[in-house]
Amino acid sequence: MNPWVLALAAIAGAVVLGVVIAGWVRGRARMGTEGQMATYRTLHIASLAAPALRAGLTESAAQRSVKHLRNLLGVQALAITDDFSTLAWDGVGDKQREVAATHARAALDSGSAVVLSAVQAREVSEMLRSGIAAPLTSEDVVVGALVAYSDESAGPALMRAVEEVATFTSGQLDLAELDRTRARSAEAEVRVLRAQISPHFIFNSLTAIASFVRTDPDRARDLLLDFAEFTR
Repeated sequence: MNPWVLALAAIAGAVVLGVVIAGWVRGRARMGTEGQMATYRTLHIASLAAPALRAGLTESAAQRSVKHLRNLLGVQALAITDDFSTLAWDGVGDKQREVAATHARAALDSGSAVVLSAVQAREVSEMLRSGIAAPLTSEDVVVGALVAYSDESAGPALMRAVEEVATFTSGQLDLAELDRTRARSAEAEVRVLRAQISPHFIFNSLTAIASFVRTDPDRARDLLLDFAEFTR
């Protein structure tokens, strides 16, 4: 092939590569700094866990949220427990998941985060070196725990991270309880209104409507529809 053709092809290729790299750099700049992207990723993962937790501390909710919470912490395994058992597990050592409820006991009893020993961590998997259990609360009552396991020694950073994720999770459980309280309040209001519709009230209403059946049928019809809507 003509050397000039090869040279032109090489130059064209370099130009195209330069354009691609420049576009990638501009795209990265538009997306934000590394710190901003890290913040976005953290908030995005938290938003994935939140909807399930708004259902309360149930087995189904725990199973749907545990993977996202583990991704937030970046640990090798994470368990969510209630007072008695392990509700959900994600990560290594799944066959030993029930031991997490035992590891959570100190956090449940004390109401504060505790560091697990290396021996406890190895009860889950030989690759693990440490663990931290942090309580979960609902309306200031301890209802469960997060138990995180790591293949590194537990330090202040991991302790703080687990506590923060436990606080976030507890906040969602509080919102779930608030939703239930509102629903109970609405149901109670409906029961009160139904109780106020006494047989005497119904008799008087139907008698008043009947009085218009012959003299003003259209009004009787409207009153009957209003009464039906009210009692519905």
